[in-house]
Amino acid sequence: MRELHSPDELQEWLRSNGIPYESWGVGAVKSVRNLWDEIASGEATLSDDPPLRRVSVVSVRIRRDGKQLTEVGQLMVGGAPRKRSTPPTEKMKPGETVIAAALRCLAEELGVRETDVTIDPHSLSVAVENVVSPSYPGLPSEYRLHTVDAQVSGLPGTSFTTQEASGSGDALISTHYWEWR
Repeated sequence: MRELHSPDELQEWLRSNGIPYESWGVGAVKSVRNLWDEIASGEATLSDDPPLRRVSVVSVRIRRDGKQLTEVGQLMVGGAPRKRSTPPTEKMKPGETVIAAALRCLAEELGVRETDVTIDPHSLSVAVENVVSPSYPGLPSEYRLHTVDAQVSGLPGTSFTTQEASGSGDALISTHYWEWR
């Protein structure tokens, strides 16, 4: 992959690879600028042959009374709702360990302190998924999914919402909706 130096060069790469980016940036779909920010921060990389976005992600399983904490929706900063059905999940930063990413994820998405979290390092599993990104329709993506189990004290026992931590990297989301399923 040749190095890209600007959002304009990224847009040209998308166009030349037949990725339909024209509708991006509307509703819950992220924009070319959002993709550029992921690449510039090192949270995502692109490869040319075939065109592919690569992302490492941490997913944190939190279980209570036979149920798992699941994010069922998000409210984007612009007001658009986005359906979800995942445990707390966060893109990993370059050089970040799985444990550090999991703790950051829980702080940003659930507002919990590190002292309220116990992560089982022996629960770590890694899987690779190849799908077309829902955030960037038409862009094939490879997700390296690192999953760990955690115990978190202080969480409500019923459905609840949290606000995205201010100053977090993903300023596109304002509210997370959680259920035990």
